Amino acid sequence: MSYLTIKTKCVVCNEEFTAKSSKGIYCSKKCFKRNYRRLQKLNSIVIPKVKPIITKDDLQHKNYLSVKESVIYFQISEVTLRRKIKENTLNYVCIKNRFLFLKRDLEKILTI
Repeated sequence: MSYLTIKTKCVVCNEEFTAKSSKGIYCSKKCFKRNYRRLQKLNSIVIPKVKPIITKDDLQHKNYLSVKESVIYFQISEVTLRRKIKENTLNYVCIKNRFLFLKRDLEKILTI
């Protein structure tokens, strides 16, 4: 144990305090936690992912369409498409809980 006392200023609140060692920069645990949280917020900047807007022109070259792409391409509601799936009037492939449709099958059924 050292009997050395050093007067320094706290990094967070700028109050003068007596440090127990030469490395002490915080006057209390409360100031330490405040600075730690502030540093965590500064270091964890989250960049939001922006989803591109899908247009009908983007889907012209695709042979397989998902539910959302089909809704955009054929300009129908998602409820209608899901109802057709439930009635088994559409041919589809389910891959990892995603429905994929052949565009020509959708054109045959939805133009009628």
